[in-house]
Amino acid sequence: MSNEFARYFGRKSSAECGAVVSLAKLVRPAGRRADWPLNWAGRLGWWAWICALAVVCGMQMAARAGEPERRNQEARTTMVKRLQRLPDQITLAELSNGLTVIVQENRTAPVATVRCFVRNTGSAFEGRHLGAGLSHVLEHVVAGGSTTKRTEKEIERLIDRIGGATNAFTSDDRTVYFIDCPAKDVNLAVELIADSMARCAFAPEEFARELAVVRQELADGEVDRRRVLWKMLQQTIYLEHPARHPVIGYLDVLNRTTNDTIVAFYRERYVPNNQVFVVVGDVEADAIVENVARHFEGVPRGAETFVPMPDEPMQSSPREAIREMDGATFDLVLAWPTVRLNDPDMYALDLAAAVLSDGDSSRLVRRLKHEQPLALAVRAASNTPSYVRGFFMVQASAPPDTWRQVEKGIAEEIERLHNELITPAELAKVRKQMTAGLVFARQTVKSQAMSIGNGVLAAGDPLYESRYVEQLAKVTAEQVRDAVRRHLVPQRLNRVVLAPPGGAGATASEAAKGDESPIRREVLPNGLRVLIKRSAHLPMVNIQMCALGSALVDTPQQAGRSHLVAAMLDRGTDKHNAREIAEYFDSIGGTLNFSAGRFTISGSATVLKEDFAGAMEMFAECVTRSTFPEDEFAKVRQLALRAIEARRNSPQAEAQELFFDLLPADSPYHVIQGGKKETVGALTAEALREYRSRYFAPNNMVVSVFGDIDPEEALALVRRQFGGLKADPAVGQWDFRRNNRIAETVRKRYTTAKPTGMVILGYEGPSIFEKDDYAAITLLDAVTSGYSYPGGWLHEELRGAGLVYWVHAMPLSGPSPGFFLAMAQTHPGKVDEVVERIEKNIQRARRGQISEEEFETAVDMVLSLHAHENTTISEQARQAVLDELYGLGYDYDTRFPERIKAVKRDDLARVANKYLNHAIILTMASEPAAKEAAPAQQ
Repeated sequence: MSNEFARYFGRKSSAECGAVVSLAKLVRPAGRRADWPLNWAGRLGWWAWICALAVVCGMQMAARAGEPERRNQEARTTMVKRLQRLPDQITLAELSNGLTVIVQENRTAPVATVRCFVRNTGSAFEGRHLGAGLSHVLEHVVAGGSTTKRTEKEIERLIDRIGGATNAFTSDDRTVYFIDCPAKDVNLAVELIADSMARCAFAPEEFARELAVVRQELADGEVDRRRVLWKMLQQTIYLEHPARHPVIGYLDVLNRTTNDTIVAFYRERYVPNNQVFVVVGDVEADAIVENVARHFEGVPRGAETFVPMPDEPMQSSPREAIREMDGATFDLVLAWPTVRLNDPDMYALDLAAAVLSDGDSSRLVRRLKHEQPLALAVRAASNTPSYVRGFFMVQASAPPDTWRQVEKGIAEEIERLHNELITPAELAKVRKQMTAGLVFARQTVKSQAMSIGNGVLAAGDPLYESRYVEQLAKVTAEQVRDAVRRHLVPQRLNRVVLAPPGGAGATASEAAKGDESPIRREVLPNGLRVLIKRSAHLPMVNIQMCALGSALVDTPQQAGRSHLVAAMLDRGTDKHNAREIAEYFDSIGGTLNFSAGRFTISGSATVLKEDFAGAMEMFAECVTRSTFPEDEFAKVRQLALRAIEARRNSPQAEAQELFFDLLPADSPYHVIQGGKKETVGALTAEALREYRSRYFAPNNMVVSVFGDIDPEEALALVRRQFGGLKADPAVGQWDFRRNNRIAETVRKRYTTAKPTGMVILGYEGPSIFEKDDYAAITLLDAVTSGYSYPGGWLHEELRGAGLVYWVHAMPLSGPSPGFFLAMAQTHPGKVDEVVERIEKNIQRARRGQISEEEFETAVDMVLSLHAHENTTISEQARQAVLDELYGLGYDYDTRFPERIKAVKRDDLARVANKYLNHAIILTMASEPAAKEAAPAQQ
């Protein structure tokens, strides 16, 4: 027995470990007792042999008499049966009760995530209860619910105290629970997850509350276009297999399901041998394995789960599903049944999907969005689960006047894959994209934990993702073509269309810790501020640029101008056209994005380190030498107009636009970021050129390079690409003061065709320069509605009463004074009650009715969750660039904990009384509910 294995064998004190080992040695000779009579007979004679046989028989009888006690002891003692050290600092252990434990040590930040993946759950694995959504209901009840050791409130307080973020989700074939936390609190997170997995108490009041929430979620799902489209696709592709049923189940089946049935499902499926426990972060693997085993002490292995599933018959003829739904677009899916996980064709089909839609130079994206702006969105994917044949799909969204052209274009590109080999350049590009994607996805402990858990559940391999990329590199163009010919055939086509009202008739048939350096700030002679940071734990580099402007200079009549400027930066320069730019970044597996925020236009490129120099040159070219070609402008403007029309699909977007229209006209928050139909329609390419020429002055910009770089070489590249720009004294000095005054409460009621209700309350709020007030209102946000994750007064009261699907409050702020918003989605007939309850909680804050415990919990929560916010190099760069651009200093965010800790409990009531007085209150509900409700006060 190795020392490493012996360390875990007994799992208690070293003396107890020795006792277990000694017992094993004493028992072991009984396994060789058949040899003893022959040896003894030769030395002692026949009678001695008889005596010895009697002794042996007595020993056997004594051993058998003690067998029940020994088995009981084994059942009570959880030991480590198997321990493996794997690459990437991964440790894999299997406990004697069947629990799999996987730990990855990651020292990049003092954070950790604890996740438990429960196998043999999910909508496809519910056996005789198919359609009830038992796994999803259990997720709601178990996640954070009372256990036999602690109440729900005690658990909530503990998680808030450590600043943890906890949640869970259910899919077709698993349920996953997690807590993200500071690394120092990982043992508590392990204990809480373990208790949920083995000791859920099923408190009746929690059961009733969560069932009410699930029923409301079922109703709300019927107005969610993505969920409706996915359900239609699943039920078209699968006619026999349980994969056809939605994760959330069906309301009528759920209503006939008893609580005892749900609890029995938990007892049967939530057993150690169905669970994979994953911990990733700044932890010690040995200590984590020991801690997990301790918290599963006495939790026995369950009966092995076998869920019989019928094979889905091979499809022999085309199928179609069409439905109308409120909205402005046609959402279309073309899909073909294919193979299960690890079928040899899986890799070729994944490559085919990437060739179609991975990156701006991919076939479908280039054809349907750039060469002709026909589609709002298009993507291809190959879905290959392990428990049923999967499917290859192409999904697109388009306006009514172009959706048929989009469908035709998709069909032609599929046919092209049948008839032509993909080019060597396309193969090389996709392989590079996959490699880069794998590297980029390993930046956070959360994504690493999901990769490990998913790999184990799907293929029994925590390193499956790496091995998958290795196999992908072996696929040939001929194999891609042959796989497409085998599976993507007309007789197996599934066509699913979600049409706007009246549109259905229009449809016809790891990484070790790397070198780190502090951020280095340089100012070039032309005024350009440059931030450089070496972070070499992954071989990648992020480049960013940010320029002030946007709604600070766009009037309401120019809304959308900044959005189009950003969208046009990579659509053509004096050296490269849009297609060449897209193909370059796709060929190196990189990403390039330009976007407009409320106060800035920014760009970001992320590439592997060996491609940094070339990527910097192309990135700078887009920023400084874009030409805004007229033909590309026409396409971009058309897409923007269609995106504006598509806002009607979302009740949240619809309500937010109406709310922003009510804000003071000279506030930058009044300007609709994507623009309106009339403002975008009036824009010209020349107006965009003028904007770029005026506001992209070096003294109005910040450029950053973060990643695996040599700082001197990176700075030299920035000088070479940006040093020749001319400063403009007319920009760079900004007055951020704008009007956010709400002199009196205004109530506005709107109607919508969607069967839902929306509520938005907006109060005055501070700017980020009012540092004390902004820190205090951040904590007030945490008290009233949680911080980043749902929680607080509003969530507990409104969600707890089953009044809302979601509710949240937040500061809407920036360099200009902003607002404090509370928003909720509810039943159309409940909007007034939701408004009343939100106002009641705001008054509670104004009265200072915040307990010391609530205040301290908010502080811990904000500090912990903020630590999780900027963990990738691109996130860190983005925060530093914005803070530097606004004049706060690139390291301003590093002092965030100081500002939060300086806030006193009384400060929360102070800012509530300073800002949360009058409000703009918007309610939006479907017309029948609006008519039934009391008249609105205007």
